[in-house]
Amino acid sequence: MFVRIEQFAIKSGAEEKGRLLLRDHAAFLAAAPGCGRAYVAAPVHGPSHIVYSEWRAENDLERLEATLRMNPAASGAFFGLMAIVQTPPHVARFEVLP
Repeated sequence: MFVRIEQFAIKSGAEEKGRLLLRDHAAFLAAAPGCGRAYVAAPVHGPSHIVYSEWRAENDLERLEATLRMNPAASGAFFGLMAIVQTPPHVARFEVLP
């Protein structure tokens, strides 16, 4: 299994809109082939939210990332988030160890 974590630092005052867009983005990921689940986590303190997704195979994750690179509007929420984040999102990929 593979995990993709995206960290978004939402600008002050845009938190409510950001949460809606993050939920839409997580729903887009969850519907992608090979995604087992995706959800949004809110910060305990601070502006950073994460979108966490689990993937059955690395090629499923690579297909999603290629789709987002070739068509940033594929997840309309992701494109909308770019206007309300402090910096570009941090994205990391992990392999779950047995």
